Amino acid sequence: MAAHLMAEARGEGLSLYRVGGEPGSVVEYVFSTPETRAICNIPEIVGHEFTELLKSAFVRVLRAPPLARSFGGLDDRSVSVLHFLRGGLNFRLREALAEAYGMNRHFSSFLTSQRYRRRREWIIKQDQYRKFSIPPGCHLFLGDVIATGTTISNGLAILHEHCLEQKVALRSFTLFTIGCGRALEMMRRFDGLFRKSFPGYEGTTVCYAEAKFGLPEAGTRLTLAVPGTDLLRAPALLSPEFERSQFEALHTPLERCAIYDVGTRSFEFDVYLKDVIDYWRALAATGLTLEAAYAERWPTADYASLEALAAARAPTWKGLPEGFDADLYAAFERLWTPARRAEAATAGALAALCSGREAALGAQLGAQLGALGATVPAPGILG
Repeated sequence: MAAHLMAEARGEGLSLYRVGGEPGSVVEYVFSTPETRAICNIPEIVGHEFTELLKSAFVRVLRAPPLARSFGGLDDRSVSVLHFLRGGLNFRLREALAEAYGMNRHFSSFLTSQRYRRRREWIIKQDQYRKFSIPPGCHLFLGDVIATGTTISNGLAILHEHCLEQKVALRSFTLFTIGCGRALEMMRRFDGLFRKSFPGYEGTTVCYAEAKFGLPEAGTRLTLAVPGTDLLRAPALLSPEFERSQFEALHTPLERCAIYDVGTRSFEFDVYLKDVIDYWRALAATGLTLEAAYAERWPTADYASLEALAAARAPTWKGLPEGFDADLYAAFERLWTPARRAEAATAGALAALCSGREAALGAQLGAQLGALGATVPAPGILG
């Protein structure tokens, strides 16, 4: 059976789905919150606001009954949060555990593990800094973006070696990620290693924000993409709420990545926003129509009719309330009116959309720089 989502908790602030159809002992969840939908759909959210939204989302998930039953009663002295510098600092799991469960004495561990591309391979460099605080019988938590998984895999191998050298055992491992299926591949490998090395090991859990996204490989069909880096909305295993949110704004499914670089997004907002602006400029220069750009990144063949949509999603989404398919289809029709469909085939529609995105992102960059008292360049001439 193909991977599918089974609803375990649904409400205004959180929907939590157990991933089924994936063999092995790793437990997987996909969750959807207003905060993570905003993060993935609105690149203008930067800095402390970005990290605060991430933390708030994780608090919601940790308080949900499935996770609260597993972790809510842990002795905080048996917990350590692993941080990969610097992107992992964004996830603020240490604070989320404190807010969700009242933890105060939990430990933190830190290491560097930076990847770079050499020809077709991802190579690790700058992994010398390591500061582990791993108590005996440790329940380890990690939050990070997972694309190829190269960085995390290298770091977890170092962690495993450290635990063996220091004769401290892991009891469980929980990963919170905005990521793709590579996360499961990686954690299956380490789950087997941890079970073999630590006889009391209880299990591995992976929690994906909004989706198990896709990942472009070398030779991707996309006109603009960064192989091994971009997280794609299609093809992917999306939460129902996240799929519906793609029809709230025309530009959303056309963003290059579901989550651009989180290090710059938090800590160098100007570099980050200029990178997003550069993407929209490059997209405008491709000469694609809006229709063709959508066909690459968000194909809508399943939306030929309500009946076609319901049949296409039935194998993937289990336990949704009656009427969700109709609500989803209505959202599609509100955005894609007959007039918009006709316009999407014309030469100027994508260029106009890209120009609007450049202006909006430029205004955000200008506002942020202006708050610092810096000279604000006009959106059209941002370098």
